[in-house]
Amino acid sequence: MNENIRLPKIAIPHRYEINLDINLDEFSYTGKEVVFLEIVDETKELQLHSLGIDIENAFIENDSGEHIEASINYLPEEERVSLIFEDKVTQGDWQLYLDFKATIVDELRGFYRSSFKDSENKDVWIATTQFEPTAARMAFPCWDEPEFKAIFSIALTTDSDLIRISNEKVLNESTENNRTTTKFVDSMRMSTYLVAFVVGKLEVSKIGSSKTTDVGIVHRPGFSNQTNFAGTAAIKILDFFEDYYGINYPGSKLDLIAIPDFAMGAMENVGAVTFRETLLLIDVEKATRAELSRSVEVIAHELAHMWFGDLVTMNWWDGIWLNEAFASLMEVIASEATYPEFKLWNQMNLDRSRGFGVDSLKSSRPVEFEVKTPEEAEEMFDVLTYQKGSTVLRMFETFIGEETFKDGVRKYLKKYEYKNTHSSDLWNELTSASSYNLSEILPTWIQQEGYPIVNIEKEGSSFKISQKKYLIDGSTDSSLWSVPLNIRYLDNDKVNKLIMDSDSITIENDGEIPFINNGGWSFFHSSYSEDIFEEILLNFEKLDLNEKYRILEDSWMALRIGELKLSLFIKLLNLYTGEKDVNIWSLISSIFSTFAKIGENDSFKNYVKDFSYPLIETLGKDYQDKFDQEESQLRSLLCGTYAKITEDTKFIEFFANQFISNEYEEYADGNYFNLVLSIAGMNQECSSEIYIEKFKNSSSPQIEARYRGVIGTLSDPGTPKNVIGAILDQTIRGADAPYIIATLLSNSKNASNGFIEIKNNWSALLELMPGWTASRILDSLPSIYDELLSEEIKSFVNENPLPSAEKITRQNIERMDANIKFKNTIKDEFINTKFEL
Repeated sequence: MNENIRLPKIAIPHRYEINLDINLDEFSYTGKEVVFLEIVDETKELQLHSLGIDIENAFIENDSGEHIEASINYLPEEERVSLIFEDKVTQGDWQLYLDFKATIVDELRGFYRSSFKDSENKDVWIATTQFEPTAARMAFPCWDEPEFKAIFSIALTTDSDLIRISNEKVLNESTENNRTTTKFVDSMRMSTYLVAFVVGKLEVSKIGSSKTTDVGIVHRPGFSNQTNFAGTAAIKILDFFEDYYGINYPGSKLDLIAIPDFAMGAMENVGAVTFRETLLLIDVEKATRAELSRSVEVIAHELAHMWFGDLVTMNWWDGIWLNEAFASLMEVIASEATYPEFKLWNQMNLDRSRGFGVDSLKSSRPVEFEVKTPEEAEEMFDVLTYQKGSTVLRMFETFIGEETFKDGVRKYLKKYEYKNTHSSDLWNELTSASSYNLSEILPTWIQQEGYPIVNIEKEGSSFKISQKKYLIDGSTDSSLWSVPLNIRYLDNDKVNKLIMDSDSITIENDGEIPFINNGGWSFFHSSYSEDIFEEILLNFEKLDLNEKYRILEDSWMALRIGELKLSLFIKLLNLYTGEKDVNIWSLISSIFSTFAKIGENDSFKNYVKDFSYPLIETLGKDYQDKFDQEESQLRSLLCGTYAKITEDTKFIEFFANQFISNEYEEYADGNYFNLVLSIAGMNQECSSEIYIEKFKNSSSPQIEARYRGVIGTLSDPGTPKNVIGAILDQTIRGADAPYIIATLLSNSKNASNGFIEIKNNWSALLELMPGWTASRILDSLPSIYDELLSEEIKSFVNENPLPSAEKITRQNIERMDANIKFKNTIKDEFINTKFEL
């Protein structure tokens, strides 16, 4: 593809009038389109985006009566069409008329088809859209770049028994010969990637209204009783955002649409937000805490975009990080305000850990970098954009103060509503609202890859603080950051805030025990001289939950590069016995799992048992009719970790018997339901055939997702063949296949055989899954510590590169290599260490 993909600014579209006549039975449609343009420079040619569309007629007119026909030249490599006019088109206002026809595609982007089974197990088809980042051009000819904002007037014609949904509310409808045309009110000025339309035999559940807007959920028929939780969350969150931003929601209505086949989690189309079904259709009485919190989190993320991304939009795809990072921060702010019981600030620790995982690599990238091609735009949707970006914003929000941050955001949105911006526009508004020059400080975190490890040590009566780049392989380079230090002295509670711009500074002693990550929100690792570290351990209970998470994570990452002794790390780890925070236990579980891959050490297995089983006994492993959601989630995590590390056969059989008898299917506690599925799967008698059959016969998307989440993790030796077979015969949807293949590769019992099955069916698998999501297969590589398997995987992926995955491939291979290096470095010490509480 030509790397110069930006359209020439000869013409500026201001308004689209699009009429689509859709034949869902044949997966085809025709379109009539009028684009109201300003011609900036006289021309005989216009280029606009179009891919896979057959344009049958094109001409341009103006209000003076000029009419100029155009010939059509397709440029598929550039994903464009060139219109060559018979005469010159002069400067001024024109209307471009286009007649076209196209196919409803089968690749989860553009205008594509999706299906579900009805009560008679027959396929029911719908058609829906996914345009971000560059797929509106697959549905209608357009100027498919974020900068070209315009008003959209949409009309859809279908068989009358189908419903028609678009971004805005209905203006009018007319019916003739059992065909109904629905015309929608004009949209706000917005980018093409936010246009949406959905048609099919779907049901609309009207939930209610926020302060300003009607809210509904669109879904497969028969599930209206599972829409109330998500719908109520949307109303509460919408009201919150209107108050936070100080600007009313910019759409005329809000529909949340449950799509059966969906590549992403959700998509922030103005007024017609599309989601995976499991995020909207929830049986609350049997839901897990994770299912409920995830629904709230994703709804909040998408609604945050209605202002930050939709109302104000990045100028080009190199700025998509700001849209997504800000929405990832705002999802937590909104969720904490509306559903504090889910404690999503604590959950954000795990998101930051994912950002650290990628950004500690030499193959990392800056959060913001130049984007030249659609493939590069797709690669922007990764953990650096979301997890690093959001936690860097959170670091500065806490540093300058939450109210100051909100004031800057409000000014930014008001100043640039309906416009396009660059990252610097937000930095400038935050700078004007605070006492810090964030315009100079923030780029060191956004425009260079990586992050520092910050060390503090005593130097006479002062403290010396130094920074260096953290790399997971133990090396470093000369990179420097403007580091916002938020230091709290544990002996007197004094706080000192400062910016460190150099590689080291010396500060006065305001106390004896400095904790250099006050609040725990810094996007860097902290390390301490041994004497300070020991003092922090003695004052451990003065740390809050977030800080306890961070010192454990930072110490683990210091251990990984040889900057903390294993004995000191175990001493810290011992302080977490009896810990009941789910997110801290998620980190502990991850650490235990890694240690288990290093080598055999019986004292370690006994240590895990002594560490976890007393709390398991307190919570109880038996099913309980009355349960607390958070405690139930913790019990699931504890039991799963214990079973996996200790391989206690009696413990595993206890849950396997419940699976075999099917008694778990009646349990109201969804956390316990999942617990049975995951631990029973460690027993080979609970075969993958049984799991796949239960998956096929699931009563709802919610239950189907639970089986889908575990079928790649089973210990049954037949799992690889049966799981790959279920993908090939499309029992498992193509959209879900990359994630299940990833779990198969991380399955310690079946990874090697799983890889053989994947290799043997590689071409067929790729044909069934969306090319732009296939790279998710590689997400499991950072969990691999088997040297032989890692070499085989590296060789294979280098010979069989995945589409739009060059950076992700390099990153995951580097993380896998770092695992092997860590294993080889620490193995002898680990094997010979006596673990004890």
